[in-house]
Amino acid sequence: MTRFRVRTLVLLPALAATSLLAVGCGATTEKPNAGGQPCTPGTATELPDPKPLTVNEPVAQAAAAKLPDAVKAKGKLTIAADASYAPNEFTTEGSNQIIGMDVDLGNAIGKALGIQVEFVNASFDGILAGIQAGRYDAGMSSFTDTKEREQSVDFVTYFKAGTSTMVRKCNPKGIKTDLDLCGKNVGAENGTIQLDQITKEDADGSLIKKCKDAGKNPPNGQGFPKQTDVNAALQADRIDAYLADSPVVDYALKKTGDAFEKVGEAQGVAPYGIAVGKNSGTLKDALQAAVQQLMADGTYQKVLDNWGVKDGAINQSTINGAQ
Repeated sequence: MTRFRVRTLVLLPALAATSLLAVGCGATTEKPNAGGQPCTPGTATELPDPKPLTVNEPVAQAAAAKLPDAVKAKGKLTIAADASYAPNEFTTEGSNQIIGMDVDLGNAIGKALGIQVEFVNASFDGILAGIQAGRYDAGMSSFTDTKEREQSVDFVTYFKAGTSTMVRKCNPKGIKTDLDLCGKNVGAENGTIQLDQITKEDADGSLIKKCKDAGKNPPNGQGFPKQTDVNAALQADRIDAYLADSPVVDYALKKTGDAFEKVGEAQGVAPYGIAVGKNSGTLKDALQAAVQQLMADGTYQKVLDNWGVKDGAINQSTINGAQ
C-alpha cells in the first residue's frame, strides 16, 4: 500500500497546523479509547519546520552531458509538485514558496546538472498529464513508481516509502489492522494509490477485495483534492481514518500529535520516482546520474537528515524501478 502518492501535512500547510492545534489545546477532557481506558489528548507539540537546505553542489560534468539539447538550450527544468505533502513538498503560512525534501533534492539535482530549477505548484492528480502535455519537464511530488504509471511516464527512483494509517487521537473506532477499515469511512488524496486501494476492487493491495474476501463490507472510500483536505476531514470526524505515505504521517504526528495517532506499521514499501515524459530523450539518464552523484558525495543524505526522513534512503537510483 503505498501519492503512492504510496503523498500532508505541513500539514496542512498553512491552515491545517493552526486548526489542528486548536483542537488539541482545547481538548482537556478524558475520553475512553477503543479499549475503554481513559484517553487524554496530549499537550500540543507544534515543532518548527526545518529550514530549506542550501548546498553548494558542483556540476557533475558526466551527468550534465546527458541532458537533451532542448533542456540545455532552455537552461532550466520546470518541476511540478503538489505542495500539500509535508515534509516532502509544502508551503508555510503566509508564503507561496514551495519547500521540503523533494524541493531540496530537486534544487541540488539542478546544481549538479548546471541548470536552474523552478518548482511549480500543481494538483497532484494532474501532474502526470501535464508532463505528457509538455507543461512540465518533470514531476517530483512523492510519486510512487508503479508499473501502471510507467506506461505513461518514466521514473528515476530516489527514495522509498510505505503507506500508514492515521486515526483521531484515542482511536475511537478501534482500528488496528486493514480489516478494521472494512465498513469504515476512509479518506485519501485524489490521484493516489491509496485512493485506488479504497475505491477499486482490482487495485494492487485493494482493501475492497480484502474486506469482501473476509466477508466484511468494503470501506467507504472518499477522495479529497489535497492532503490538507484529508486531514481536515479526519479532524472534523467526517472520516474514520485515512491512508497516506509513511513519512507524511510521521511528520504530521510530530507537528500535531495531540490530534491524531498512527496505527500499525507502514505497509507496501516502494520507491518514489521523478517522473519525466516518454518523449524526453536522455533527460531521465541525466537525472539518474545526478541523483547518483548526490548519493556519492553525501548531499543526498544531508537533505534527508534535514527533513527527518533518513529511513527512506536508497543506495541506488534506477530508471523505472517499479516492484
